[in-house]
Amino acid sequence: MHEHKYCWQQVLLHWVSAVVIVWALVSGFYVAIFDVEPNTASLIGFVNVSLTTLFIPLFLVRWLVRLFKPRPGAVHDDPAGQLIAHLVHEGLYWVTAVVLLSGVLMMDGPIDVFGWFTLAPLLSDWFWLAAWSKLHIVASSLLALGVLLHVGAVVFHELSGRRVLRRMLP
Repeated sequence: MHEHKYCWQQVLLHWVSAVVIVWALVSGFYVAIFDVEPNTASLIGFVNVSLTTLFIPLFLVRWLVRLFKPRPGAVHDDPAGQLIAHLVHEGLYWVTAVVLLSGVLMMDGPIDVFGWFTLAPLLSDWFWLAAWSKLHIVASSLLALGVLLHVGAVVFHELSGRRVLRRMLP
């Protein structure tokens, strides 16, 4: 097994991404599934829209860093394991991109980012707003599943003696 770690930029971007994605997924599904006070739902929606809007350029930077910075060697010696890991990680990036894109395109009003600035909605046709909203729900569900699989794989590798987590620590 290769021991070298991800660079500090990759580590920082990974953990910031993890916090934003987990917060947005958990709080978003919480509001969608449970009977939540309207003020709480509104606050969570405001924070999620603001936070994920700010996250979009950070996510693009993360994707670029991923393309140009070297990664540690594979945890698996077998090609099948390497392929599965590669496909799951690719899937997480693409599904995250779809969640972020659909989140912006489903907005039917101005996007207020913590009161600092406002972005005009990109679409106004109700058909397309509804279509992007449905895609957002499906993609968010897939992302939640992907995050659970990712965390489960980390736990599995750690318990199997493959110390993958320390590669993503400072």
